[in-house]
Amino acid sequence: MAAELRSRRPMAYHSGNVFTAGDQGNRVEAFIVSATGEFTVVGTNHDVLDIARRENLPTFDLKDRFVMPGIHDAHVHILAAGLSRLSNVKPGFDATISNIAERLKSPSCACEHAHAYGDWIVGDLYLIENFDREALDLEFPNTPVLLRGGAGHGMFLNTAALERSGYSLTEPDAPHHHYFRRPDGTLTGEVTELAMTKAALALPKPEMAHIKRCILHAVKLLHSVGVTSFQEAASNTVILKALGELDAGGELKMDVQTHIVYKPEQLGEERLETLHKTLDDAATFQSKHVQTNFAKLMLDGVPLHPYYTHAGLTESGDIDESKVQIEIDDLTETVAKLDARGMTCKIHCTGYGSTRRALDVYKAVRAGNSHGPKHEIAHCNGVHDDDYPRFQQLNVTAEMSPSMFFVHPMTTMSGGLMDWNWGKMIKNRAHLTVGSDWAFQDPSILPACALIMDSVAAAFPAAEGAASTAAEAICRILTVAGAVATGRESRVGAIEVGKKANFIMVDRDLSKGEFEGAKVLGTWFEGERVYECT
Repeated sequence: MAAELRSRRPMAYHSGNVFTAGDQGNRVEAFIVSATGEFTVVGTNHDVLDIARRENLPTFDLKDRFVMPGIHDAHVHILAAGLSRLSNVKPGFDATISNIAERLKSPSCACEHAHAYGDWIVGDLYLIENFDREALDLEFPNTPVLLRGGAGHGMFLNTAALERSGYSLTEPDAPHHHYFRRPDGTLTGEVTELAMTKAALALPKPEMAHIKRCILHAVKLLHSVGVTSFQEAASNTVILKALGELDAGGELKMDVQTHIVYKPEQLGEERLETLHKTLDDAATFQSKHVQTNFAKLMLDGVPLHPYYTHAGLTESGDIDESKVQIEIDDLTETVAKLDARGMTCKIHCTGYGSTRRALDVYKAVRAGNSHGPKHEIAHCNGVHDDDYPRFQQLNVTAEMSPSMFFVHPMTTMSGGLMDWNWGKMIKNRAHLTVGSDWAFQDPSILPACALIMDSVAAAFPAAEGAASTAAEAICRILTVAGAVATGRESRVGAIEVGKKANFIMVDRDLSKGEFEGAKVLGTWFEGERVYECT
């Protein structure tokens, strides 16, 4: 790493359409990046090129391309995404009960690193209607098969996988453990929410070398869509160790904030005992590009067919406690303890009730410590009108995700249960970030930005230039807002002197709302070009 820095020189970038996302003016033409990867000059072509001539600096012609700070993705599952690409089989999202076994045996479904899970077959899909393990047992009688689905909230297991995980075929019901059953009461093999715990813990863990390979692969894919910083939304001990080793070796070209799972085990895929020890020891995992003062809690499930495990409100307006998954007795106490350590909490909420419960908890914690870290609510697709003002009042970030669902057929099918109301959030002065919730799908956030333009514009007075105002607001949400949410605004998030040179070049002007079809042409991290469109 030292040799690499010695070989690098300052670079002058000129003739660009540069959206700084900063407070002191939005547009510049040029900037200089130091050998150590920071902006040292930001301004006009005349000033930058004059300095370049006097100091004999190499130059880079931006050719009037649009440039802005690197994107911050507020919700990523980096290891799951890498494993999905390198190790998981893909039977296709159109897989059915009648063709699933055939799909899994097809050579086109094979994966180069499928052996990462030992003798298990692990795959990704959304849903199989009326799933029954019998559909897999005939072709895979002794091989455990585990297919992840339901936007990460469900699993489809054959009999061998159920038995290897320690389930009884007559597994008893338990709170928030959702089992699908045959008419005789035995398990079909489809499980959701906390019922996934046994399988999540039993699934063999890949070797560390492969885990790091998967993370690096996923990081490169994020570079290709302009991401230079992300929040890992379900961190565990293995992920932290891998990130630390990659960073120590100079391989991690990304800023990462790791939300270490407090509960539940199925989310962290690790026992609570070790997850909580890792939370206690979080500072020891911190490194140059990895911040570990973040925690993750999960209050409910998902408002998707056929699960509907989100916590809503009853007819009388009370929180539906039957859907709240974390023991309420210790939630406020736990968040207060983490808050006192300076750890930002991200609480998963997808229903009106869970969102209100999280805000209630944050209110109680704020009463005891008004200057604590800026906490978050993940997803924010179910927010009651009475609760929009509370985000700003309590200094809570509204992390809007998954971006792929902002406008989607499944969103429409939810019957209003998934509603990311950007206009109401902005009018109520909520601090907003965007997350892809990337694990299996396309990681790019930009296509979703094209679809929310009207919703964002609704927050601004109808006037000439309102579309550009909305587009610039989205660009700030993608960049500097993420830096503020994670406490790094003094170092990143804008193209300003003294900040890290994390920026992207795009083939069209995003600040004018040209998100549809936008292609990232280049991504720079600390002044180093880490992606170039070919």
